[in-house]
Amino acid sequence: MLRFVGLRASRNQNQADERAKATTGESLPVYVVEQNCLAARYLLAILAKNRSLHVVALEDLMVHKLAERMTPVFIIDRGGIDLPLSECLRVLRQRHRNAKFVVLDQEQSPGKIGQLLSLGIHGFVAYSQIDEQLVRCVHYVAQGKLWISSSALAAYAQQSIASLKTVSDSPTPRDITKRESEVIDLVKRRLSNKEIGEMLNIRESTVKFHLSNIFSKLGVSRRSELQDRGQLSEVWRRLNAS
Repeated sequence: MLRFVGLRASRNQNQADERAKATTGESLPVYVVEQNCLAARYLLAILAKNRSLHVVALEDLMVHKLAERMTPVFIIDRGGIDLPLSECLRVLRQRHRNAKFVVLDQEQSPGKIGQLLSLGIHGFVAYSQIDEQLVRCVHYVAQGKLWISSSALAAYAQQSIASLKTVSDSPTPRDITKRESEVIDLVKRRLSNKEIGEMLNIRESTVKFHLSNIFSKLGVSRRSELQDRGQLSEVWRRLNAS
């Protein structure tokens, strides 16, 4: 278990932290879900500036016992996990049912962030705004609020309404088909769309069509989320089994 303190914060911020800590009697548990070691250290250094946070790295999650009354906040770098975000959230919810989730990613459109909301996240911070917003976002979602722009919330509402109409008008199965499984397997082997088409004897445009359906079903937005990166595979297997 890692405890990160130090790195002096502003006087006003420290006073606010002490008041929050006095109210709860305990530090706010924060888990950093990040594969890249340098990126993890960067995030931990930022969080270390706030003395009311108790930070735990992903590899220590298996041995960290959290009191049931406490609600942890998971900070998930979408570019730093080796499985789709939807699967990541499922695994973490199995361990901490009432957890809050903050996602870090490149700048996204309101519509894309609205799609992330549908997966059950509570906050979104773009990479370029981590220094300024991350700690504030963590405290915000810990209070049961959403750290999401009003335009993203509006997009989410529109998507929800459209989804209800789609389900009532023409329901479609959400299971991955055999052909889609074949495409996923070849994407994991880092083949291009053209190469996948040649192997499966289908057009490149058809491969793109299958990928679009796969992304929608799995709640992902990029090929890299389907590819095996290996370093965290054992961690996720242990989390699933624990």
